Amino acid sequence: MSQSEDSFFSDKPQTNLLAQIVHRYLPFWPMLAIFITVAVSISYVYLRSQNKVYVAAAKVLLKDPQKGTGDSKVLDALNIFSEKKIVENEILVLRSTSIVQEVVKQLDLYTTIYNEGKVQTEELYGSNAPLYFEAVYKDSAINGGGKMSLDIDWKNNQYTLDKATHRFTDIITVAGTAYRVKVNDGYNKAAIGKNYFVIFNDLGSAAGGIIGSLRAAPISFSSTVIDVSLETAVPEKGIKILNKLFEVYNIAGVADKNQIANRTLRFIEDRLAEVTAQLDSVERSEEGLRSREGITDISAQGTQYATTLQELDRQKTANDLQLEVLNNVQSYINSKGRKPGTVPSQQVVSDATLTSLLSQLYNAEFDLDKLRTTAGEQSESVQLAEQRIVRLKNDIKENINNIRTTYQIERNNIMANINLNNGLLARLPGKERALLAISRQQAIKNNIYTLLLNKREEAAISSASTTPDLRVLENGYSYGPIRPIPKNYYLTGLLCGLLAFLLFVQLNEPLSSKVLFRAEIEDKTKVPVIGEIIQTNDKNNIAITDGKRTVVAEQIRSLRTNLNYIGLNETNKVLLVTSSISGEGKSFVATNLALSFTLTGKKVALLEMDLRKPKLSKALGVKRDPGISSYLIGKSSLDEIIKPTMYQNLFLVTAGPIPPNPTELIGKPSFGEMMEALKERFDYVIIDSAPIAPVTDSQLLKPYVHTTIFVVRHDVTPSVFLKMIDGLKRDGKFNNMCVVFNGVKPRGTSFLNYGMGGYGNGYGYGYGYGYGYGYGYGSEASSYYIADGDSPGFKNLFGFMGFIKKLFKKRR
Repeated sequence: MSQSEDSFFSDKPQTNLLAQIVHRYLPFWPMLAIFITVAVSISYVYLRSQNKVYVAAAKVLLKDPQKGTGDSKVLDALNIFSEKKIVENEILVLRSTSIVQEVVKQLDLYTTIYNEGKVQTEELYGSNAPLYFEAVYKDSAINGGGKMSLDIDWKNNQYTLDKATHRFTDIITVAGTAYRVKVNDGYNKAAIGKNYFVIFNDLGSAAGGIIGSLRAAPISFSSTVIDVSLETAVPEKGIKILNKLFEVYNIAGVADKNQIANRTLRFIEDRLAEVTAQLDSVERSEEGLRSREGITDISAQGTQYATTLQELDRQKTANDLQLEVLNNVQSYINSKGRKPGTVPSQQVVSDATLTSLLSQLYNAEFDLDKLRTTAGEQSESVQLAEQRIVRLKNDIKENINNIRTTYQIERNNIMANINLNNGLLARLPGKERALLAISRQQAIKNNIYTLLLNKREEAAISSASTTPDLRVLENGYSYGPIRPIPKNYYLTGLLCGLLAFLLFVQLNEPLSSKVLFRAEIEDKTKVPVIGEIIQTNDKNNIAITDGKRTVVAEQIRSLRTNLNYIGLNETNKVLLVTSSISGEGKSFVATNLALSFTLTGKKVALLEMDLRKPKLSKALGVKRDPGISSYLIGKSSLDEIIKPTMYQNLFLVTAGPIPPNPTELIGKPSFGEMMEALKERFDYVIIDSAPIAPVTDSQLLKPYVHTTIFVVRHDVTPSVFLKMIDGLKRDGKFNNMCVVFNGVKPRGTSFLNYGMGGYGNGYGYGYGYGYGYGYGYGSEASSYYIADGDSPGFKNLFGFMGFIKKLFKKRR
């Protein structure tokens, strides 16, 4: 073969990447529809089984304690609002176990009732629940009873809980907790097909479930507006939980802030009782003295001395009160030790440092209480807070000692002045001095009594004006569902279907052990491919006749022309047609090639050289006996074995009786004589020989053959035989070898026996469309070949049985 001819046959069609992708996947589009339909259907079923999750939401404002406290001095004195609220800390308090457990108690959320349907399980609550269980003692639900079945007998006003029947009025005990049943009178009692069950939770588990679904965050970095949300399967339940949560939080906050005011009120009340008793005693003394001594007036000098002494006594009393308060504060510090408590009132102490330290002590103890609620007793933050309180108390003790020393010095000075004025008064009449002393004491006690009354009123006003820290901006509302989102499920199903389709296409052909593409032949062998023949459903073995213009007929004509290009002519006229295994269509190719040459007016001899399994004589309607085997053993003449057929210029040299030793017969000199005689009588001699994988008959024919066609059949010839073909070419076992790619099927899937890929997207290079028959052999038990004649040349969506048969066929 010339260099130009070799270059001609080695050329391969080129295409761009997009066209390759389209040609690879488009033929299988019905499978894409199937995969997507199945995947989306699975997504739909799975979506139906998922419970819908809604969001209950609300917005609250954490108010600034520094605003709106009014002008009451007692608020500053009591230091109630001195702390600065931290949003993050308040969120922790809002989600704390103690707060949420109180919500569970008040809303009776220990138990949850479900209806288990065929597709999904639905939580029942409120108007949608037939009944609910209420704990008789709210704090007693410390153990959960787990899941229990529930059947309701509305007619007899009773229910069955875990196989135990109870009346609606009974109090039952579950895991040590007493429950009573509350029946929903508005529930549809005619509903049937319900499969109820109840889950009994302990207090901690019920609260933990709510905390896990509760989210709270400020709407911005600097904002004190908190966005609170709760994921729930029942919107009504979520809204009630949020509203109750805010209520419980505010009640706890107000109670905490009023604690110091209440303690201050108690301190003032105790002092008032003591001062009232002292004032009453002084008034009785004055009354007795005036009555006994008859005192009616005081001299001007006595008034002056008395005024001075009165002022000194007032200073002394104030000094004593300051010392008493200091003793009270120090007693509080010493008695409480490391235990937190409420700092007593210090408004009568004028020292700013002591007031600041006491305020810090209150703040530290208040922070410690909150940390114990949120972080736990053993946390590092709690221990650091406790250490800070110890340091503050030590500082307060030191400051008290310093203040006490100052007050003691001041008291000594006051006492010296009192002694001096008492000496002056000693010169006055004793009666007048006694009266002045009593009057002085009375005035002092009156002043103290008035002061305490004022402080009590201010403290009461402060306590009454305490407001909650949270202000609800938006009451609870719900939206959703947020899960499941149908669009996401369907998109996931669509994506999975697409991926499954891509995987199917990627693995469908590469995993095949058969030859599927012409490119495989050209890549793995150096033998030129001179033609392709498509496979059709036409059951007629004869694909080409005079005037027949089918695709297969045109392909055979093209094959005839290509054979002329590679050297087959009336001089080099012997053509051998063989294959690797049976069922590849070599007899079909040989027969139709012979017919194509006769259409050009040539006289052709077709040899039935598959002596072991001859099939041509039956296909052409010619008697097989006598034949080649008869001639080679000398029982028949050449003229007897050359038999005319129904087709003009086509003669069949039949095989004859099947011999026991075909290989030895081919090796006889008489075979060579027969070949020489045939070449003299005919323009072309075409040999249909046995496959080379099971037997070596075809290789013995090399001396008589000028051109060899090796038939490779699509999806039949094993890929491993391509190396064998290349080895035969390399070793020169056959003369002028070439390959015909037979039975080429359109790629992809068919729908009701109509191929979707088309031959333009097929496994070869493509030849348009048309009708014809992709030849197949009989299925007799004695045959090498496999019957494909009644099978379509593509995969049929509804041809499941044929596909199963093909699988078993491949395993044999």
